[in-house]
Amino acid sequence: MTDVAAPAAPGHRNRVVEWVRSGLYLGQREVRLSLRTPAYLIPNLIMPIVFFLILIGSFSEFARAFNFNFKAFQLPVAVIFAVTGGSAGLNMVTDIESGYFDKLLLTPTSRLALLLGAMGADFMRIVLQGAFIVAIGVLVGTPIETGFAGAVALVAIASLWGLAYSAIGFAVALKTGNTQVVGTMWVFQFPFLFLAPTFAPKELLEGWLSTAATYNPMTYLLDGLRSLTMTGWDAGRLLIAVAIAVGFGAVTLSLAFRALQGRVR
Repeated sequence: MTDVAAPAAPGHRNRVVEWVRSGLYLGQREVRLSLRTPAYLIPNLIMPIVFFLILIGSFSEFARAFNFNFKAFQLPVAVIFAVTGGSAGLNMVTDIESGYFDKLLLTPTSRLALLLGAMGADFMRIVLQGAFIVAIGVLVGTPIETGFAGAVALVAIASLWGLAYSAIGFAVALKTGNTQVVGTMWVFQFPFLFLAPTFAPKELLEGWLSTAATYNPMTYLLDGLRSLTMTGWDAGRLLIAVAIAVGFGAVTLSLAFRALQGRVR
């Protein structure tokens, strides 16, 4: 006795194909808009490079006294700085203010594709920015203990964190529809970075800063990334870094999805 497949299956597949097509189209549009707006891209590259070069020029000699390479120590910070730039959600909030987003809601486009298409394009930007910073680091003589594969892993894990962080910008864009508010989201990266062992190893931190670093997820993300540049492959530290990025993403993506639901009602 043979069961007959449900006749709705082809229609379901067609909906999935249409959803993917809509997401790809909206993602391509997001890429074009970003390329036409250099102000969204250039600061995300210039600032990490400037901070990286200034810091290694200022503290490399000091770090030698503690027997560690400051370039390798600081490169993951520069990459995180690059992938958590403040341009996430700016194109979307512009569409909301101009009324274009409401026009998209009148089309058969999947509501989820409106968000995931934009975030997919933003993820491409994040990966390219992270890779660019790593390339600059290599050019100025930064050692990467795990070689090319480690550099790829560094960009991948940092980009996963960057995608999770970008969901905050999209959530705020969908919730507020205000360009000025979305444009301030970049400031939230500073508590993560500056309350972590950003400029010195955690064992050298004292008092309240050491306590803050202990409870800051960025501490463990940086620890995993630094294992790639400084000590070699360490599965435990890398798994913790990935878990931190995924856990943070679960929270921020949930906020973005809820904001989308509120916007499309």
